[in-house]
Amino acid sequence: MSGESRTLRLDMVPRTARTIYVKDEFVISDTLEIRVPASMSALLKAGKPTRTLHPVGLEFPYRIGFNAIVFVVEGCVDCTLNTEDFHVQASAVLIMPSAVMLRALSWQAGTRIVLFAYNDGKLFSSMTSRSAKILKTEMIVPFVMYMKRDRMDRYLQLLQVLLHVAEGGKDYDFQDDIINGSARMLCGGLAKMIVEKKSFKSHTPREVALMQEFVSLVQIHCRERRDLEFYAGALCVSPKYLSRIVSKVSGKKALMIIREAVITEAESLLKGGKYNVQQISDMLNFPNPSYFGRYFLKAEGKTPRKYMLSE
Repeated sequence: MSGESRTLRLDMVPRTARTIYVKDEFVISDTLEIRVPASMSALLKAGKPTRTLHPVGLEFPYRIGFNAIVFVVEGCVDCTLNTEDFHVQASAVLIMPSAVMLRALSWQAGTRIVLFAYNDGKLFSSMTSRSAKILKTEMIVPFVMYMKRDRMDRYLQLLQVLLHVAEGGKDYDFQDDIINGSARMLCGGLAKMIVEKKSFKSHTPREVALMQEFVSLVQIHCRERRDLEFYAGALCVSPKYLSRIVSKVSGKKALMIIREAVITEAESLLKGGKYNVQQISDMLNFPNPSYFGRYFLKAEGKTPRKYMLSE
C-alpha cells in the first residue's frame, strides 16, 4: 500500500442492520435494535465495562472526509481524533467535523449508537438560516456534548423519521420535502448544541475564513513547513494575529494544530510500511532522523521505530 494518508469517505461508513445512504448527501446508521444478553444490558445501564470491540478491516489513521454526529445511547465509545482522546459515554453526542484524523476507535460490547454523517456542501449547503451558518462555520474542532435523556430522545426521534422516510425510497410521497424539512430541524438542533457547548461568541466571517484557510494550508504543507511564519505570510497576516484568531475560533494554539497535522502524517507513513524512519524524516523535512525522533517522542511518548513496530 502507499504511504499516503487514507481518507474515510461517506460510502465507507460501516453498514449495520439499519444503514441508509441518501444519494451522496448523508448516511444514517444505528445499532438500536441489536439484541444483547440481559446481563450485558444490566452492566451497561450500571455504567460498568463490558468487552472492548474494535473495527474490523480498518488500518488507522484515517482522515475523515465527512462531518459526523454520533449519539451514544447506551454503552461507551472511545476514539482518538487528531491527538485528542475522547471517552464518549451514554447520553452524549460526539461531533466530528470533516478533515480531522481518526487515529483509534473502540467501543464496549452492547453499545447502542445512532450515526448521522453528511458531506460538506451537500445537505445544508442551500440553507441560509442562522443555524445553517453556525453549522458551516463553527464545526471546526471535535467536541463532546452531554445532554439529558429526554432531549436526546427528541433528536433520535427526528433521525428515526429521516431513516424511515429514506428507507421508503421513491415510493414514499413527498420524500424530498420531508427529508429537507427534517434536515432543517436537525440543523437547528445541532447548531443549538454548538452554541451551548462553546458558550457561543459569534466570530466574524473574516475570522472564520482565516481559520479555515489556515487549516487547509496546514493540511497541504505540513510535510514541508512547521513554522507559523510561513502560514501567516501565505495568508498575508502577522504570526501574532494569526495565532490570536486561531486560538479564538478553535480554542487551540496554531502551533498545536500544525504539530497535530505533522504527527498524523508521520503516523500514516510509519504504519504504511513503505518507508523507513530515515526516509520519513526526509519526507517530513526534518534536518535529521534524530530531530524527527525527538519531535515524535515528545508528542507520542514513543520513538518512531517503536510506533512503527507497535500493533
